[in-house]
Amino acid sequence: MSLPYMMVFTLLMTEMITFIFLILPLPFNWRRGIINFLSKSPFMAHIQYVMKIVFIFVFILFVDSLNRVIKVEDVVNDNDHHHHNPHAETSMAARRFYAQRNMYLTGFTLFLSLILNRTFFMILDLMKSEEKMEIVKKQAAQQSKEYERVLESETKLKKELKDMQENAASHESLKQDLENLKKQANQQQLEYLRMADENTALEKKLKGTKSESRKDI
Repeated sequence: MSLPYMMVFTLLMTEMITFIFLILPLPFNWRRGIINFLSKSPFMAHIQYVMKIVFIFVFILFVDSLNRVIKVEDVVNDNDHHHHNPHAETSMAARRFYAQRNMYLTGFTLFLSLILNRTFFMILDLMKSEEKMEIVKKQAAQQSKEYERVLESETKLKKELKDMQENAASHESLKQDLENLKKQANQQQLEYLRMADENTALEKKLKGTKSESRKDI
């Protein structure tokens, strides 16, 4: 295997290891830290830029290997119509094998790079959604506590209002009792004045009777 295709094979192995690492069931905090580092680190941004250039060369190798496969197939089909040469057939089979191997190697590397890129951004979106969900849960918990506090304050205010209404009713009852006492006092005063007037009239009448008795004597 030539050096370029050896590098492509190394890149393919690296992609496979990275993909397996991404789908491992890691703890949420670890996964979030790794994904945030990969998505926000300036060094990783530089690596991604370099990898884009590398994949351009891999794509060129894929096109070249595909072209070689097509040429080899044309030659094989052409040789099928001529006399068979065992040495030529062996050489042609080897050329076909290497051409197909290089095509599959570069093709799988490109295909896995697309899958890896899409998987990474799906995990990144999932992490962002989970972070938003955590924020929403915290806000919901705070709102629930605030609602409980408001409900408790409302219950307390209702109790205070009920106490005030009971106090007002008690004050109204005392006021009514006071009015009754005033009426009773007024009636007793009027009765006392009436009895005093009657007593005065009786005393005057008694004095007049005594005076007439003296005159008769």
